[in-house]
Amino acid sequence: MRLNLNKIKDMYLAVKQLAFTAIPKARTEHGGAIRQGKRKLARPLDPKRPLHLVLRSEKAHGRLSLLYDQNWREIERLTAKLSRRYGVRVYQFANSGNHLHLLMRGKTRKGLQDFFRVLSGKVAQLVTGAKKGQAFGKFWSALAYSRVVEWGRSFSEAKYYVLRNELETHGFLDYKPRPKRSPARP
Repeated sequence: MRLNLNKIKDMYLAVKQLAFTAIPKARTEHGGAIRQGKRKLARPLDPKRPLHLVLRSEKAHGRLSLLYDQNWREIERLTAKLSRRYGVRVYQFANSGNHLHLLMRGKTRKGLQDFFRVLSGKVAQLVTGAKKGQAFGKFWSALAYSRVVEWGRSFSEAKYYVLRNELETHGFLDYKPRPKRSPARP
């Protein structure tokens, strides 16, 4: 049987084109309620793009509030210290009492992962007073929510969103409820 090279080439190009159009879009969000009850996937991180991080706690009220007397000072100090240690640049930071917003960018994936891990653990220890032999239990409500942000307009909008959270917390702006987003996307 003789092979027709033109026919094979046409079939190869057709398959190649189909494969190109079938490439799914890269995920940009992770954590929160997005993948709750589903299998684990790697957190999308890009050292060349900023990241919007949200740490939320349902238990952060009264003495456990992130804005309680010394807590907010220590949280800001800890964030600055850890950002220097792990090579993370924090563009915007907001402490809203029951959640923290950070708009940041890390030099490496490992540095970002270490920053998330250590910051969430140290803040929980600081607020709850937990230490070895004196456990508190689960402090954070869910996984840290993160979203990779594009430079330009998207970055400006994220920066404004974090600033607005800070201003609402301190009473400079009236609270404006945000529309509920679907927790998972197909």
